[in-house]
Amino acid sequence: MNTKNSKVAQAKDTPGTGNQKIICKSFTDVDGFKEFFADRGREIVQISPGFLQAEVLSIQVGNLYFVYNQANQGLQFSGDPPIKGNIGFAIIWSESEKEYYSFRHPIDPQRTIFGFNNKETDFISSHGGTLTQIFIPVQTFHAYADKLQRHDLDDSFLSKNHVNLLPTGMTEIKDYLKQLFWLAVHQPSWFQNPHIEKLVADDFIPLLISQIPIKLNSKCFFKPSRRAKLIAQAETEILANLEKPLTLKQLAQNLGSSSAALSFGFKDLFGVSPMRYLKVRRLNAVRQHLKAREPENCTIAILASEFGFYSPCHFTKDYKTMFGELPSETLRKNAK
Repeated sequence: MNTKNSKVAQAKDTPGTGNQKIICKSFTDVDGFKEFFADRGREIVQISPGFLQAEVLSIQVGNLYFVYNQANQGLQFSGDPPIKGNIGFAIIWSESEKEYYSFRHPIDPQRTIFGFNNKETDFISSHGGTLTQIFIPVQTFHAYADKLQRHDLDDSFLSKNHVNLLPTGMTEIKDYLKQLFWLAVHQPSWFQNPHIEKLVADDFIPLLISQIPIKLNSKCFFKPSRRAKLIAQAETEILANLEKPLTLKQLAQNLGSSSAALSFGFKDLFGVSPMRYLKVRRLNAVRQHLKAREPENCTIAILASEFGFYSPCHFTKDYKTMFGELPSETLRKNAK
């Protein structure tokens, strides 16, 4: 997904995906856009002049919903909570200095997750932009928080309605969402696999929770010596599963640990989460394979998919960011 231009592959009014849990709609006037959200108990007011162009992409994965909204004009959203009985976490995709507010509180697109107080909707985007909302059933969120020993994510936390993450944490969440939306547009059949609902829940919810800063008065999970042993065991487990699906929850269970302890240890030692570390090691593994292959006998997309990189465009971007060159350049160097 191109987050700078905030487009989702020019989604049309009909999904055309064969998957009824993926809904794509485009709007070329404010009335159609308002009518779409009026059915969901929300009111929209256009606050900047000009023709409206807007897009909505909604994905249902089990009991989770991922909703992407993009509009080229300033809008004010108000009304009922989007999905009752759920906690909604919202993020903004923007690299500009535009102003965004939720309950009159300024939102930093690079750091702030907001909208989770389960009250009425209140959001202002004065010049347009792109908003993604993730809806998680209240009981599901608390169940994962308990498993992760995040007892600080209680009703008091949720009532605050916004929290600032580290920029690296927001990047990890957005990277995951980019791939999810890309798959919805380009490979919708992927969501029909029977194990996907659990895989996405076990991947995304711990990822989200682990990026929310722990209160300073929260207990330390392990002494440094025990933490070092745990992280060493986790590294071994990660390297043994580079070509297999592995979630944070599964990794913790395999080690008899909690996801929170793993996340704390990895961030303390490497400065990244366990899942980001897994991604880095997978990128390095792909690179080693590229350097060992003959160009005429290697299809980069197939090789990348063997290590869990299903979106060629996002894999290429991640690879170049990591190594400063395209995967095809690595392969050509080997030929020379």
